[in-house]
Amino acid sequence: MITVAPIAEHEWDAAAAILTGANPHDPLTGEDLRRQMREQQDWGYGWAVLVAHTGGEVAGVAGYHQNPGAFHPDRYGLDLAVAPHAQGRGVGAALWQALHADLRARHAESARILAREDHPVAPGFLTRRGFTGSKRYFMSTLHVPDFDPAPYAALEGRLHDRGVRIRSLTELREAGTPDLARRLHALMSDVRQDVPRAEPATPLSFQVFEDAILGDPGLLLDAYLIAEVDGQWAGQTTLFRSDASPDLLTGLTGVTRSWRGQGVATALKLAAIRAARTLNATTIRTDNASDNAPMLAINDRLGFVRDPASVSYVIRFG
Repeated sequence: MITVAPIAEHEWDAAAAILTGANPHDPLTGEDLRRQMREQQDWGYGWAVLVAHTGGEVAGVAGYHQNPGAFHPDRYGLDLAVAPHAQGRGVGAALWQALHADLRARHAESARILAREDHPVAPGFLTRRGFTGSKRYFMSTLHVPDFDPAPYAALEGRLHDRGVRIRSLTELREAGTPDLARRLHALMSDVRQDVPRAEPATPLSFQVFEDAILGDPGLLLDAYLIAEVDGQWAGQTTLFRSDASPDLLTGLTGVTRSWRGQGVATALKLAAIRAARTLNATTIRTDNASDNAPMLAINDRLGFVRDPASVSYVIRFG
């Protein structure tokens, strides 16, 4: 018998383990998942996490949430995963039925979920339930010990001669940079405007920035990097780590419009790789939309290897 209910306090770890098993490129612990949903609540967004039980055990998890960086009051992001031992028994169908009912009750306009295009089950499962595929994304991986920075020495030299310096959040804090959090928020708000995404970008509030970026316990302060030129900021990149995995995960890498196409993003990536080496990390992961040609080209040149694409599937409620 399959039962579906809101997640109980003691089930966060089991739910996170199932989600991580289905999406190993996006690992999270139970505390990570609980914190993300607590933030949704604090920001006034709609959310839910449902778990399916079989034989008294958590066999699957599903949930919905809202994206603060592409917010619409009636649009949601989804998660749905089933434990390997419970697949093929109707657990996913039961979770989707409960999720669908919740979204209908909330008068949802649409909902999106990511699925690897080579997954043996997910594309068909979603298509049969009315989802259609749209934007594609690539997760790419760099094996840090194999990276050779020598070919980039000339680029870094040219940028240095032009006054470009890469500074970490640790350095900026130690230097007592005035209005640091507000400046970081302004920079991120600037560089993220043109990032390709499935839904239109919306302004990221300072509260969300403080909670989700600066307040993320996985943020690596020595790998939150800013490109500075004569006291002005030209770009940024960030690295995070979850207790669920030793891999480093890339946050937003972006450059202001006036500095694009001049090697600043590459320099930021190089500095991030150096930071990863200092942290004894072996793997950096990053994801990009398939139409983000400039960033994909940078990653390819640096030696990031693409996984099969993930597809953003959307369902629209009539």
